[in-house]
Parts: sequence; C-alpha cells; structure tokens
Amino acid sequence: MNIIQPTRLTFWQFILAVTAALPFLSIYQLLGKAKDLGVDLSASTAWMGLIAGFSLIGLTPLLVMASTRSRYRDRILSSMEFPERARDKTSWIGIPFLVLGLVGFTVVFMAPFLQNFFGAISWIRVLVFWFFSLIGMWGVKLIWRQTPWFIALIAVILCQSTVHLLLLYWPRVTTYPFAQGWSETSRFYYPSLFLSEKVYGQVYPWPILHPTLHLLLAPPYLFDAPLWVHRAWRVAISYLLVAAVVPALLTRLSIPVRATRWLVGLWMFLFLFVGPVYFHLTIPVIIVLLGFSAENDRRTWIAVLLASVWCGWSRVNWYPMPGMIAAVLYVMEVPHRGKTAWSYLLKPVLWFVIGALTAFLSQRIYIALSGVPNSDLFYTSLTSDLLWYRLWPNASFFLGILPGALIVSLPIWIAMYSILRSRLKDWHPLRLALIFAALFVLFLGGLVVSLKIGGGANVHNMDAYFSLLLIVIAYLVFARYRTEAGETAQPVALHWLVIILLLINPVWSFIQFGVGFGSYDSTRTQSVMTSLQNYVDRSNAQGGEILFITQRHLISMHMLKGVTLVPEYEREDLMEIAMANNVGALAKFREDMENQRFALILVDPLNYNILSKRRSFAEENNVWVTRIMKHILCNYREEAIFPADEIALYVPQEGARQCP
Repeated sequence: MNIIQPTRLTFWQFILAVTAALPFLSIYQLLGKAKDLGVDLSASTAWMGLIAGFSLIGLTPLLVMASTRSRYRDRILSSMEFPERARDKTSWIGIPFLVLGLVGFTVVFMAPFLQNFFGAISWIRVLVFWFFSLIGMWGVKLIWRQTPWFIALIAVILCQSTVHLLLLYWPRVTTYPFAQGWSETSRFYYPSLFLSEKVYGQVYPWPILHPTLHLLLAPPYLFDAPLWVHRAWRVAISYLLVAAVVPALLTRLSIPVRATRWLVGLWMFLFLFVGPVYFHLTIPVIIVLLGFSAENDRRTWIAVLLASVWCGWSRVNWYPMPGMIAAVLYVMEVPHRGKTAWSYLLKPVLWFVIGALTAFLSQRIYIALSGVPNSDLFYTSLTSDLLWYRLWPNASFFLGILPGALIVSLPIWIAMYSILRSRLKDWHPLRLALIFAALFVLFLGGLVVSLKIGGGANVHNMDAYFSLLLIVIAYLVFARYRTEAGETAQPVALHWLVIILLLINPVWSFIQFGVGFGSYDSTRTQSVMTSLQNYVDRSNAQGGEILFITQRHLISMHMLKGVTLVPEYEREDLMEIAMANNVGALAKFREDMENQRFALILVDPLNYNILSKRRSFAEENNVWVTRIMKHILCNYREEAIFPADEIALYVPQEGARQCP
C-alpha cells in the first residue's frame, strides 16, 4: 500500500492543530451540558476551573504550532521527536508507552464517575483517545525507530480502537438470569426449537425470524451449559465470524508486507462493525471470497450456490448477494478485451439470477420443513410500512439513514475516485458500469430495508452495500484487478489525508461507548425467580395454560420448572405481525385474549401510551400498543410486577372487563 506521507513540518503541524482544536470543541459541549444542568458558571469554581483547564490544554499546542514558523522550528520539532535520539538500550521504555497508548482510553472510561459525567461529551472522549494515541505513537517510535511517524500514529489508532471494540461487548457476559435488552431472550430461546424434542420433550415449529442466526447460536453441546456460557458464545462468535471475513479477503489481495496486512486487516475488522454487519451474514461473504475462481467455474458455482442457500435462510435483501459478489470479483479479475457485452456478462448474470433463485427456493424449503402452518408469517417484512421521514435526522436516529450511510461510505468513495481518475485506461466502461450498478442497487436496497418500520435506528441494514464496497476498495487500493491489457494493475499512492478520512468512521463509532462492568443483586434476582416459580406452580395447580411472551429462555434453559411451552406469541413474532398488520394472526391473538385462554401471562410491564413522531420509535410503540397490548389489558389485569427486571405477570380480569 503506497501512501503519500506528510512532510515533517506538515505532520507535526497537523498533530498540534488537532491537539489544539479538541479542547475547544470539548469546551463548547461542556457549556451546553452546564446549560442543560442549570449551572451558573460565574458562581461555580469547579466548572470555571474545568473550562480554564481545557482552555490551557488547547492554547499550549497553538503556541507551539505558531513557534514552528520561527527560527526555533528545528529545535521544537526535534524535541517532539525525542524517541529518535534515544539510545538503543533504552528502547524498552517504549513498552509502557505503547501499552498505555493501547489500553489507557478504555481504562479511563471504565471509571463510573468519568463515564457518567464525561461519557456523553463526545469531544472529551475523542480528546482523551487522541492523547493516548500520541503516547502510543511515541512508544512505537521508541521500540521501532525506523517506523515513519505517520505510520506509527495510524497503527496505534487502529490497535487502540480494536482493543476497545474487543472489550466493549464482554461485560454482557454475566450470570444475571433475566434478559438484557429487547431481543436477548429470543437469541437463547429460538435456537432450542431446532432441538425441541430434546429440550421440551416434543416437537415445535422452527424459528420464523433469522434461522441462520439461531443455528449459529445453537451448538448442541451448549444446551446444558449455564446462561453465562451462552452469552460468552454469543459475544465470541460475533467477533470471530466478522473477523473471519478479513483473512478471506486478504488472501485474495496477496499483500506482501506482514505489518501492512495486519493494519489493513484491523481497519477492515473495524469497518465491518460500523454498521454493523451481523455475524451470521458474514458467512456467505466468506464462502464466495474463498470459493470464487476466475479460472474454475465449477468451484465458483459451488460457492455461489452454497452461499445463496445460506442467504435464503437469512434475510430477503441478501438473496442476490452471493451472485453479486461473484459478479464483481469476475469484473475485477477478468478484463473485457474486445468481447461482446453478452459474452462478457453471461456468467455474472447467471450467478446473479440463479443465486437469487436458489436463495428463494431454499427459503421455501425451510418454510416447508419448519412446521409453521402460516407461511405469511415469513414475509411480514414485505408488507410492513415504509417510514420515509427516517431517511433524514429523526428521534430514532440522529443522523438519519441517508446521511448516515453517506457519511460511512463517503471516505471510501473519495479513495476510489482518487485511484480511478489516474487509472481509467485500465478499465473498459462496461466493467466500471457493472461495479457501480451493483453498489447502487445494494445502496437503494439497504435504504428501503432501513425505512421499514422496526428499522432505522442505525445503518446496519446497509450491510450488503458496505460489504461489497469493502471488497471493491480493497481490490482498487492494492491493485488486485486486471487491466484491459490483461496485466496486473499498478498500485496508486493514496494521500495521507485520505487515510485519515478512512480512519474517522471506524474510530468514532466505537469510542462513543464505554466498557462498563455492571452488577446485580443475586439475592434479589433469586427472590424474583422464586416468586415466578410460585406463580407458575399456582397456575399449574389450577390447570391453566401459561404464556411467556418474554423471558422464554427461562423455559428453554429449564431455569423455571413446570412450564409447557406455548410456541405462539413470542414478543418478536408478535411485533412482526403487528408491524405488518397481519390481520389473520392478529385476529387469532385477539380471540385468545378475549377468551382468556391463558391463566398467566409473563411479559414486560405494559403501559398504554401512544407516542408522537417526536419520540424515538414512536410507530413501533404505537402498533405494539394498539394491536397487541390493548387486547391484553382489556382482558387481563396486572398481578405482580418486578420493574428492576422488566417483568410483569398478568391474570384474567374478573367480572366486567375494563380497557385502558
């Protein structure tokens, strides 16, 4: 990878400029926080001292930067480059510098006070991250003197971001018995349906949503493991499968320098988590990257078909993805060289069409095998509403889908432009047209899926577009494509500012979150479990059915005894039919509620509250309230509530029924 690196003076002026700007940006946000808290700055010594301290931090590099234009320039620059003058025997001093640079930011924001007070002030987080990056940069130079300063800086930034990301999700691995978040319980309940005869003693229908995700979360040897093991597996497989895309792509790039491979690999890993690309969707990408061969059609077809089967069980908008990846790889590696458009495009078109058809058929086969009688439940996403306003900044996503997707991908497009403008002679227009058409189709498809009710909180539904964009830019940067003359392309040097742009999104996306280790009162949660078991036993003694809308992992993991699984009406399934306004399924649910089919219902606390569009996920809340919650509250009353664990128990109303 060729980089047009900054001159010595330009590099250090850039360092000083960033170091000066970040404190003043932090002050701007501090003033906003003070206003929100109602702090009178003139009467608060602590706040005035804080702002004065940040001002001093910002003014110092400004003064140093100004002095670099004086006759003392060389002396000042030399003082900042002190590692280059250190003796070889003192290189060990760089080790603590480097370690501090890699973990310092994460450790600082583990402190509850700093996390609570400064956690929401993003520029302070960036400032702290930047200072530790500089410390790590000096550490790299103390250990490896020949490393260019710019490379040392970006290496520490990438490594520090990766360390932070790798630590970010592990605090979720706890022994806390109840669900952490909206969908966690589903992740541990749905997999059990594949082995329902073993788990429940009888066969139940397979999962309707994301079966491949649940297949990966359901290795049989984990079923008897405690809950914390399942959570650890969930975190580990998320990292491992996303990381597995990196060597699959690097293998195709043939990067000769090991250090470059590692740094590029770290950037790819971080980029894939920006959306993020969900880990079960990385498998078809890996299959095609490893299986595609421009010389061996049989091998390519096997890869495309296998990946398409997986996509058919994963997500509708991923149906054509294996064929599109294979088509783009073909266009990258096979020059046009005077062929007719039809003869050149025949194989890519067949991969695309037959791959998508295979995905569709594989889903139909899954539906037939699943035991679910109503196939309409598998296609709720096709009939749910489109919320067009979520294209733009809104309460559910402060950036909006369109600006968010453009912000993430714009640096890559800038890099692509800087390469292609000097290498247009390498390409036939048909090849470029096919690449851009594939990216455009995936971009539009991702937008549409993101605008569906239930989406739009981030840009993760742009995952297919981001995955293909990563493959294209990797081929261009490392000149892995073939020119029209049939030769291996020559790499184009990227300007160092383009490299900085490529770093911004992967770094910014993760340093906004702290690594917090929560705790819970095991005595209290055990008391809740005992109470739940008592209610279950009482209902069983009366001969009534028990419905767990949430917390179903308590059944699948046998944490509660004596609960017969009712496969219908799990919360995610209910939310899907509510968002799609599936009249038949909703009518059946309403009938069961009116007939008071269940003697006991466990669900999160139900509060009948209609929200305006100014509130986050207002539409999702409102369809849940009007199409699901209303029918429960009109026929059941709250019997017990455990608000700390977001659990409530409902029993049938007696006498004249009352609706909210």
